[in-house]
Amino acid sequence: MVRIKKNFLPSLFFNKLKTIVTSSTLPWYFNSQTVGNKLDKTDNHFMFTHVLYNSLEKAHSAWFKDFEPIIYFLDNKIKVNKLLRMKLNIYTNQNKRIKHVSHQDILVSGGVPKKNTTIVLLNFTTCNGGTVINGNEYASNENEMLSFNNLNKHYGITQTDTQTRIILNIALD
Repeated sequence: MVRIKKNFLPSLFFNKLKTIVTSSTLPWYFNSQTVGNKLDKTDNHFMFTHVLYNSLEKAHSAWFKDFEPIIYFLDNKIKVNKLLRMKLNIYTNQNKRIKHVSHQDILVSGGVPKKNTTIVLLNFTTCNGGTVINGNEYASNENEMLSFNNLNKHYGITQTDTQTRIILNIALD
């Protein structure tokens, strides 16, 4: 089951975060693959990311403090026991819709998807890109939140109508 919440964040807060993710001050880091543990070396399967928080790697960004309040908005909709990861993804326009590699976000030993984990996607861009979850495509709509169980395979699709597609990917226990 995929939960969808339109206008997830209050406009004032969402616009503050959108200003950050579209500014020239937030550093973005090149990833040659959209899924790090896959062997897909296709040239156009890339993205830029900014890891705000990762409990598994004990890492966090100075920008995390700006995004952390999202957890409190989520706790009203989804029971939040522990934040595992919060990561921004940006896809550039490649003049074609590219379907990336299907995957699960959080894996445990042996490459098995972690159970009882929720994935939350927050779109910062309205565009013709999107996310496919269990074979169903969900459009990228600004300030729309999608949530689903980590056991569900999903993948992103690049856009052709905007320069970038920006999403926030959150993993929760």
